[in-house]
Amino acid sequence: MVMKVLILGMPRTGTQSLADALERLGIGPVYHMREVGKNHHQALWIEALDAKFEGRGEPYDREKFDRILGNYEALSDYPAAIFPSELLAAYPDAAVILSTRRAEDAWLASMEATLWHAHTHALAPNPSPMAPLAERYHRHCWGGDLPRYGAAAYRAHNALVRRVAREMGRGVLEYRPGDGWEPLCAFLGVEDVPTEPFPRSDDWAEYKKTVEAERRRREEEEEASTAAAAVV
Repeated sequence: MVMKVLILGMPRTGTQSLADALERLGIGPVYHMREVGKNHHQALWIEALDAKFEGRGEPYDREKFDRILGNYEALSDYPAAIFPSELLAAYPDAAVILSTRRAEDAWLASMEATLWHAHTHALAPNPSPMAPLAERYHRHCWGGDLPRYGAAAYRAHNALVRRVAREMGRGVLEYRPGDGWEPLCAFLGVEDVPTEPFPRSDDWAEYKKTVEAERRRREEEEEASTAAAAVV
């Protein structure tokens, strides 16, 4: 299967919605974070991360990436997007999309409410089969401290994608949530623009609701405790 599209934006930039949109346009399947556990690819991505950041083993090239991505026509989100330079070199004919947010602060807040919250509130030791992979990308991508280093990592990642693509003579569509079908279809040469609403997908939606409910519960308990102390 030929790799047609690389969505190289960081998580929480609409990567899942874009993945679903590509499949609606007939480009698929798309490799997204949700494919990792489903296909038991954690060990392969850990191998790739160890080679990239710790110098252990051979860096990933087309042959190695194809072990993971060979049955997909597009990719989106982490862990794949941690490897923009390598993927651009491995798949020189794929269209390149850089998904971003309109405001850096909005991206950081979304990350803190989802990936970072889940990582820092997990059981110790974390029994999830995704935990070793998550530990590595939190450590390597923002030094294990997203609130402090996340914004700089976001800017550096986006700058890297732009620079490497430019050096390779590759065009890049910079896409933000809310841009809709038109720029995506124009960039990919799709003439039949869908009239249906653009997908709005978020695997973290229920998690965010749970976190918000827990926050409100704590606030109510604190208010009740303060009121009780005032009466005494």
